Amino acid sequence: MTAIASPKRGWHVLPIAAIAGMLFANALPHTIAGPLILWLPTPFSGGPGTLSSPMVNVLWGLSNIAIGAWLVRVIRKWTNDPGVRWTMVIAAAAFLVFLTWAIGSLPLPGRFR
Repeated sequence: MTAIASPKRGWHVLPIAAIAGMLFANALPHTIAGPLILWLPTPFSGGPGTLSSPMVNVLWGLSNIAIGAWLVRVIRKWTNDPGVRWTMVIAAAAFLVFLTWAIGSLPLPGRFR
């Protein structure tokens, strides 16, 4: 049984894979924030130190999932490549660590209302 070879990977594939991984990682806390009634910052919260409602967080999380899935569709020819998969996983993990450090270290009163 022979493996199907992926087409030659262009320069754009790994950055797109990394961005897709980061979008999926960013979707996780925002999508979960709604059912947990958490107020978290989003680009729509009105500036630094302000928080968005749980519904805005869910919509922001779902939009991250949709854009990430679209980016994976763009590079679908190369998703069998382990390098592309590892790029997505490592970018997602690194972004989750960064988000935890950046958001978790800020005093955000009113996160639970």
